[in-house]
Amino acid sequence: MIVKNARFFYDGKVVEKDILVEKKIKGIGRFEARGEESIDANGMFVFPGLVDAHVHLREPGAEHKEDFESGGKAAIAGGITTVIDMPNNPIPTTTIKNLKEKIRLSKKSLARVYFHFGATKENFAEAKKAEKFEEVKGLKIYMGKTTGTLLVDDEEAILKHLKNFRKPVVFHAEDEKTIEVMEMEKRERWPAGIVGIAKACALGKMVGAKVHIAHATSYEEVMLAKMFGATVETAPHYLFLDEGAMKKWGGVNPPLRKKEDVEKLWKVMSKIDCIATDHAPHTKKEKKDGAKGYPGLETSLGLMLTAYNNGLITLYEIEEKMAENPARIFGLSGIGKIKEGFVGDLVVVDLNEEWVVKGENLNTKAKWSPFEGMKLRGKVKAVIKEGRLVYHDGNFFA
Repeated sequence: MIVKNARFFYDGKVVEKDILVEKKIKGIGRFEARGEESIDANGMFVFPGLVDAHVHLREPGAEHKEDFESGGKAAIAGGITTVIDMPNNPIPTTTIKNLKEKIRLSKKSLARVYFHFGATKENFAEAKKAEKFEEVKGLKIYMGKTTGTLLVDDEEAILKHLKNFRKPVVFHAEDEKTIEVMEMEKRERWPAGIVGIAKACALGKMVGAKVHIAHATSYEEVMLAKMFGATVETAPHYLFLDEGAMKKWGGVNPPLRKKEDVEKLWKVMSKIDCIATDHAPHTKKEKKDGAKGYPGLETSLGLMLTAYNNGLITLYEIEEKMAENPARIFGLSGIGKIKEGFVGDLVVVDLNEEWVVKGENLNTKAKWSPFEGMKLRGKVKAVIKEGRLVYHDGNFFA
């Protein structure tokens, strides 16, 4: 496959060249097709395949919400060729048996799937075994109750996992006891995030663990995590929606914040390591009944390109936070850059094409989006995975 006339980052600079790609990127320069398939990017921008380190593809146990096939298509349509799936299924990824079954099921995904293993208060031996699996890229610790039944809310168990697991330990860092107090006092629960992050980072630093803070929602959370040397992600819904959106689209964990918090979060974009979707689909009925979470795989890049067009972020920051950094943090060797020898995953985008988010047109089973009706500027036109065209103008190719 040759991608002709592509604009992309190469060694930190924007160049316009051809990309010769097989399973891996074979060359960058000018090439004439000699029997290879080729597409003309015609000066459009090309990113490496994006890496989403935080998705819930719901299989096994909740396939009515999403499965690896539908979620894989949603990822590819959003320019995401690699995802790391979370463990809080109805059949949780907390045992080696369940992990092996999830790996088997994931083979039907068009996107490349890795996994975060789930921590419980006692599965230390299983977590240590899971660490040896190439498919496992992290351990997820839920410090507060959320979708599913996983909860590790005592410091002794958290510390034991941090000492035990040498790959990144990912925290849903909302302190459960603080949440309970805030609910009893009928107050906002944001202090739970501050307490949770401080606890996770301090314990991690004590034992030299690799701590990664999931879905930070505020300036204060980001700065606290970075003060301890942790890596930190946020999600597009914390950058584009405020608490008013929960009246229409229901809740999400952690909750959306005030408008001023959203504005302040943009001001620490340079400190944020990753932008991950926290793709958490539910049916419309489940949302009406109080389920927490939003789908986001197909809108994340469009939202960030819109932010680029509005002067809020650079193209290099998008590539860094949505491909290069998550690949580096979670040990995805050879992924996340357009460079000779790296995996042949490419995303062709039209930086100027405008489109309107409509849930009915999405590939996720949820068929709704909290960004419904929003006009975005910047659209995925084609996706190449390991040298094969897998998506072009709304059509998938297996």
